[in-house]
Amino acid sequence: MVGFSSPGLGSGLDVNGIVTQLMTLERRPVALLNTKEAGLQAKLTAYGSLKGALSAIQTAAKTLTLETTFASRTAAVSDSTILSAAAGITTAAGSYAIEVTQLAKHHAVRSNIDIATMDTFNTGVLAIKVGAGATVNVTIDSNNNTLAGIRQAINDANTGITATIVNDGSTNRLVLSSKTLGSAGAITVTTTDFGSGGTLALAGLDSSVLVATQAADDAKFSVNGIAITRSSNTVGDVIDGMSLSLTKVGTTTVAVSKNTGATTTVINGFVKAYNEAVKQLQNSSAYDATNKRASVLTGDGTARSIDTELRGLVQTSVPGIGGGIATLSSIGISLQKDGTLAVDNTKLAAALADPAKDVAALFATTASNSKGIAVRFNDALEGIIGIAGLLASRTDGLSASIKDIGRQRDALALRLTQIETRYRKQFTALDSVIAGMSQTSQYLTQQLANLPSLSNNR
Repeated sequence: MVGFSSPGLGSGLDVNGIVTQLMTLERRPVALLNTKEAGLQAKLTAYGSLKGALSAIQTAAKTLTLETTFASRTAAVSDSTILSAAAGITTAAGSYAIEVTQLAKHHAVRSNIDIATMDTFNTGVLAIKVGAGATVNVTIDSNNNTLAGIRQAINDANTGITATIVNDGSTNRLVLSSKTLGSAGAITVTTTDFGSGGTLALAGLDSSVLVATQAADDAKFSVNGIAITRSSNTVGDVIDGMSLSLTKVGTTTVAVSKNTGATTTVINGFVKAYNEAVKQLQNSSAYDATNKRASVLTGDGTARSIDTELRGLVQTSVPGIGGGIATLSSIGISLQKDGTLAVDNTKLAAALADPAKDVAALFATTASNSKGIAVRFNDALEGIIGIAGLLASRTDGLSASIKDIGRQRDALALRLTQIETRYRKQFTALDSVIAGMSQTSQYLTQQLANLPSLSNNR
């Protein structure tokens, strides 16, 4: 039986001390609720961390189901000063000999008449056309018939060319540069001169008298001896899936091969995500025998179920794959004693380089529509971490329990307030009674002391 102490009785009764000790006993259920809540919160946190780790596996698994993961190509250019190249998944592996004999250029022309800064032109119209595009009419009137005014009018009209003024040391030149490369950007200017308003004829800006400073050359090159002409230096329609950017005249070779490096990176990313999830499971469910201490998920059925499912998935055998592969171990990924995966990079590289081994089917889908390992991982993990998955159900249950504890604690707090109020009333009343009895005792003692002694009356 737990007792309590007070400094004394009577009017000195320690009501606060007594009530405090009694309420400490009454509050024990609150402490138990807090401990239970902390345990549930710890589980909720552990499940959240586990969900994040499993989500990383699912993301990596989804990448392994993509065609681009295994079909990507790399293009190596022997002389990158001549061109750059990017190969797509449809580009056939092999070597391409490319000779660039001419780069595409922007057509540029200039005026061939002497033009002073203060000269004006007759009013009229400049009809400007770029390649096979639509003609844009630029009106020249008294407000813009100077050389600077004409330059500004052309630029403001969005004609597809850029107009500038260049002083060559003896006179001003109007220079027109196409914004479009090659023959598709050839500039044509047709003038209509109204014959008034200026010191110079507008016809002096007609294409018939303009001087070309840079020809509207197309790009000319050959691929494996086949001559090709394009109006741009960026070409994407010559070799299937390959984009070329021509930068200089010359000869080079483009070697296209499977991008096994990118595939290896994705596979290693999957293995890393798997191992981190396994370690997360182990750390949260392990039992410390030395200190006799359990982890937050020790003995937890959900954690055991997830661990069992993950181990089963990495040991899956997929039928119907070419090249004699059916499991992760057949391409160099093996399950270790501690539950993690290890990668034999030499064996993996050999499998990826062997065209007979359909590594993509092992992870994605076989020709006979058997689900690959990555597809199975994705499906299984959706059942674990999806909206209606195992972890969602488990965490929903924990959250509900935590809310219920909150309600119990609120109800208990109200009851404890009532109990404390009752205790204070009772002990305050007791203090009053004891105080009254103490006063009566003192009075009787005084009265008895004043009575004559029996010996004196004899």
